[in-house]
Amino acid sequence: MKLTPAQTDEVSLSAFGHEAVAMLMRGEFHGLASLFGYVLSQDRDPAAALEADYVRAAASPFQAAPGAGVSVVVKYFKPNDTGLFAVVECTVPVERGAVHLDLIVAGKGEEKGIAVEDIHGLVY
Repeated sequence: MKLTPAQTDEVSLSAFGHEAVAMLMRGEFHGLASLFGYVLSQDRDPAAALEADYVRAAASPFQAAPGAGVSVVVKYFKPNDTGLFAVVECTVPVERGAVHLDLIVAGKGEEKGIAVEDIHGLVY
């Protein structure tokens, strides 16, 4: 998803993280893939890859911390030549643990985009 320069601040990126979390929690894998794409889909359909990776992550044998809830944290990279600008780290509680969803913001100059980079189980 392409971003405008006004959408790269912490409030905007956090809102994108919360939107992605809400879609993930509702099982809207097609919508999530359509809006953000999926960097690690490899040769798989992005929506199917997101769903498969979510199911695998949610089934991980990790224990959840009591009372753990949704968390969205925006972290900015130091200026670099790779085009990496920020990461939006989203933690979504599931029955026995948590799933971690990363949105990556990358691009050159004012042209930046945001995409789902990874989804995996998380140990507390």
